[in-house]
Amino acid sequence: MTPPPESDVGEIQILPIGALPRGTVEAVAARLSRLVSVACRPRAASTVPPPRFQGRDQVDADRLLAVLEAEVAPGAALVGLTALDLGIPIFTFVFGLARVGRRAAVVSLARLDPSYYGLPVSRETLLSRAVAEILHELGHVAGLAHCREPRCLMSFAGNVEKADARGTALCRTCAGGAPGWLRPRHESFPVS
Repeated sequence: MTPPPESDVGEIQILPIGALPRGTVEAVAARLSRLVSVACRPRAASTVPPPRFQGRDQVDADRLLAVLEAEVAPGAALVGLTALDLGIPIFTFVFGLARVGRRAAVVSLARLDPSYYGLPVSRETLLSRAVAEILHELGHVAGLAHCREPRCLMSFAGNVEKADARGTALCRTCAGGAPGWLRPRHESFPVS
């Protein structure tokens, strides 16, 4: 039996898409490195213009993800990071997107930024939310589906409050299904 493709992820690459605040990719990669057991590093910025939705001021996350999936280096997982708002046909927005068992993900900082909601700018909050969303999408890359436990990293979050509430820990069930590169530095919690 062939091992699942996600089992040989030896590196996570963070690819900036469009303009991002200076140092954001490096800060995200450093924080992410403390939470997973593989190297996380920035990759040179993408020069491909993100595909836009017709009649919406958003990037088409499905089409962008397809572009990223074609750019993944062997042995790596690729995370596209953008400040542009992402959408898909069935949702007005998404924080991020990945396909279960594939090697790429895309995450938007747009709605993770407190200033989007009229709150004061907080780089700390933005970076923490970005890392949590990247971990969620990497969970999909690792083969995990959405979880019903609201405190689990893999629970679905349709708003920023739910994203904040789920944190960065996997429940025991999801932790048991996660590959080693994603699991080691996450503490699971008991599900009652």
